Amino acid sequence: MELGSRRTHTTMPSKLRSSRLLLISLLLLFVYSTILLLRRPTPPNPVSPPPCDLFSGRWVLHPETPKPLYDETCPFHRNAWNCLRNKRENMDTINSWRWAPDSCGLSRIDPTRFLETMRDRNVGFVGDSLNENFVVSLLCVLRAADPSAVKWKKKKAWRGGYFPKFNVTVAYHRSVLLAKYKSQPRPSGEEADGDGGVKGTYYRVDVDVPADEWINVTSFYDVLVFNSGHWWGYDKFPKETPLVFYRKGKPIHPPLDIMQGFEVVLQHMVSYIQRQVPAKTLKFWRLQSPRHFYGGDWNQNGSCLLDKPLAQDQEQWS
Repeated sequence: MELGSRRTHTTMPSKLRSSRLLLISLLLLFVYSTILLLRRPTPPNPVSPPPCDLFSGRWVLHPETPKPLYDETCPFHRNAWNCLRNKRENMDTINSWRWAPDSCGLSRIDPTRFLETMRDRNVGFVGDSLNENFVVSLLCVLRAADPSAVKWKKKKAWRGGYFPKFNVTVAYHRSVLLAKYKSQPRPSGEEADGDGGVKGTYYRVDVDVPADEWINVTSFYDVLVFNSGHWWGYDKFPKETPLVFYRKGKPIHPPLDIMQGFEVVLQHMVSYIQRQVPAKTLKFWRLQSPRHFYGGDWNQNGSCLLDKPLAQDQEQWS
């Protein structure tokens, strides 16, 4: 018994030493593999493709393009501008042109998806007839997804539509200069002290005051699109009835010409929008389009007879 007991006591330490060595080896192996893992170079993040520039592209003719999403019966049309009802020539060709960005695809607008995305929100446009034309077309397109849409002219909107199925309002506020302006006759006998010597009727433009048509409605909209441009010319405001620019209620010295006034108005309007329009509102600025009258300007018996986009050397901006 004693001998057996001694044998037992002499063999246990050897097994313990083996177990300890095995445990230490495993721990070292784990630590070593962990260090290797930590020191392994991290693969670089995959390079994201550059964002698509929708403004860089060209007009492409696609004769197989589906027909427009609306016809001449759309109630949001202005009768004089309803090219479909007025049987404008070559409408099939005109409707076959599509804008193709250079670096990505641009799918056709989906009115249902648009309204679903904008559910319980409102979209406002402020500016001249470029924005008005766009709004009319957009309203007619969206009506394809909600035929119960009705006209909407609240909050001093020039025109608009409400889509009850989605609780979405899309409206246009006419403000051709964006700033407040009004016709103002000069009282007889008053000296022309700060208005460039203007006599008779002129248009006073307060460069730092937004027009009444939109100054109090910005909080209603979740998206706002602004534009101005085509009214800033002597065909709209000839020198006989010019624009005279005021700031803080007083004429600007020295007097500004029409393009200088345009620049100053834009500076003040952009500043006002940044300061006063709610931060939650998504704001866009739409650029001007080239003139496209044929045979004269808009007030000189000019017509829109073209059935293809203007070439770059044909574009006129003023």
